Order: sequence, then structure tokens, then C-alpha cells
Amino acid sequence: MDLKKKISYCWRIILGGSGGQGIVTLGRVLAHIGVSKKLNVSFLPAYGAEMRGGYVYSMISLVSSNELISPVISKANYSIFMNHSSLQMLSQYLEENAWILWNSSLIPPENHLNKGRSIGIPASEIAEKLGSVKVANMVMLGGLLKILEGSGFSVTEKNIEFGIKETFKEDRGKMNHRALIEGKRIMEEVIQNAGLEI
Repeated sequence: MDLKKKISYCWRIILGGSGGQGIVTLGRVLAHIGVSKKLNVSFLPAYGAEMRGGYVYSMISLVSSNELISPVISKANYSIFMNHSSLQMLSQYLEENAWILWNSSLIPPENHLNKGRSIGIPASEIAEKLGSVKVANMVMLGGLLKILEGSGFSVTEKNIEFGIKETFKEDRGKMNHRALIEGKRIMEEVIQNAGLEI
């Protein structure tokens, strides 16, 4: 689907976690996927002073028209949170009905999360089974890509391969690619089992 020939779409996404959890890398892959779909993309990573172990977040806007995009997002409609502190800190930047994907390996269920649009994925556990907890970010990205399909943001294998190739060296790309595909598959199961509408 050529999104530029349709009504203008805008996906505003915020990613949160701590240093070492691959938040910026996740954002880079997603940004490259957007570029491969011929979207206008803005990508704004931010780091805490401590870096590893400190807070890290990224804001990404993907727009299907030629309009200019501010890299700063005041209200996101999609989000990924890798740990509890990032969820607490960044939830103020979410629209009321935003989709919230959270790493249930590290974040306990919260009553304030949007019912029906809040989905926990045990990303760290899945990543460990795949061979490295470092690919938990790609598990979460796979889940997000599945959710985005419901809004017209469908990706092909070619789009995914482009995002992975542009971000990782070849020796690291295969495992990250596998983790992304597994996250997408897990999310598909969650959606079917819960009867969610995306």
C-alpha cells in the first residue's frame, strides 16, 4: 500500500527504558523501517546523564504526507516501555487511548494502564530463550509492528530486513531479526486469544 496516495497518517511513538536496554537501537530500526516505506520520519533519542542504567527514551514520528514534523512529541498514540521507571516517567506523554506495550518480565501489571490497549509481553524471558536478553527490545518492536498493522502501517519482510541491515552488523542482525519476528508472532497470539481489535 502506498500511504502517500491516501489520507495523511501520523504515528507518534514513544519508547522508554534504561541504558543498556536497546531503546535507541529499537528506535533506529523502526525509523529505518519507516524510511523503507517512504514515510517522513523524525527520530529524537534522549539519554540520562548516567547512560547505562540511567533513563533513555526516544520519540519517533512517522508521517505519510509531506508535512514537516517536530521531533518532540507532546502526546504519543503508541508506546513501548522496557521497565517500570520509564512507564511512570513517560506515561504523561500518552494520549488517553494510546496503545501501551510493556515488558511484563520487568513491569508488574498496573491498574492505571489503558484497558484493552495495554499489553504486557514477557520480552526479557522470550529473549533469553532465543539466546540473549539483549534482543528483548526487538521482541517488543515485533509486538509493536503487529499492533501498527491495525492502523494501516503494515510492513513486509523486505521492510524489516532493511531496518535490521541498516542498524546491525551482519553477525548481530540474524538474532535480532529472529527476535523481532518472534515478538510479532507472540503479539498475534495475544490478540487472537484476547479477542482484541486493532
